[in-house]
Amino acid sequence: MIDFHTHIGRLHVSLKPLTSDILVSTMDKLGIEKSVVLPIENPEEVQFYSTTDYVLSECTKYSERLIPFCSIDPRRGVPEEYANSPNALVRALILNPRKILEEYVERGCKGFGECLQGLPIDDARSSKLYYACGELGLPVVLHIMHAFINYDKVHLRGLERLLRKHRDTVFIAHANGWWSEISSDVDPTIAYSLPAGKVKPGGKAVELLEKYENLYADISAASGYNALTRDPAFGVEFLERHSQKLLFGTDYMHDGQELPIVNYIRNAAISRKAFRAITKENAERLLKV
Repeated sequence: MIDFHTHIGRLHVSLKPLTSDILVSTMDKLGIEKSVVLPIENPEEVQFYSTTDYVLSECTKYSERLIPFCSIDPRRGVPEEYANSPNALVRALILNPRKILEEYVERGCKGFGECLQGLPIDDARSSKLYYACGELGLPVVLHIMHAFINYDKVHLRGLERLLRKHRDTVFIAHANGWWSEISSDVDPTIAYSLPAGKVKPGGKAVELLEKYENLYADISAASGYNALTRDPAFGVEFLERHSQKLLFGTDYMHDGQELPIVNYIRNAAISRKAFRAITKENAERLLKV
């Protein structure tokens, strides 16, 4: 199994930090072969940063087990309207994501994210990063909230614009704003909602997965687990039907965290082919490992 969504470092003041040693030890206990490690360089989601440099350094200790991703906050640097500034230093501080990403790729990064910026999902500053990711073949893990992180309106019109604009970039959707949209009845007023009850047909997430080749989703965190278990029959059918577009993940981010998604996917009544695709083969294809 490949876990497509983990974090390391100190992220919350009240939670035990997750070291690479603890991560690998947990992987051994759970029978997980490799894990993607996602840095966090946006200020909105957690209380401390986990930088790309830190992730690269820690992953080096377990290069056969841990797969580093990279991150850049799209708001970094001098605004582009200063491109004609007479000050050479000002011009040099305008963000050049391609140059930075090329360095990260050379150092071993296989993808980009987790994207947690407090911007509209299709903001032009983010798009600048996604163009570069597409050119370099880096899949992008995208945290979506209706409220304040990569925020979008109900029915994900902004995400659809993004998918059309960046057809050469692979996006992996994640979090409450995405998973609540498997059902056609969505409450956008609750940022961290975990909807209960039967899934109503016509959900936008289902439509987008079927419509866009460059869209995948990871089933990590409480949001992914809730989406699959709130309507058990739907969850099994969804996994089987979309097995080529889904990625197993835990969102493991602190020592002692419960990970019910592991037992769920192992025991789900899906075909062996679907299980292999979700838990390993899709990740291998996207990451070229």
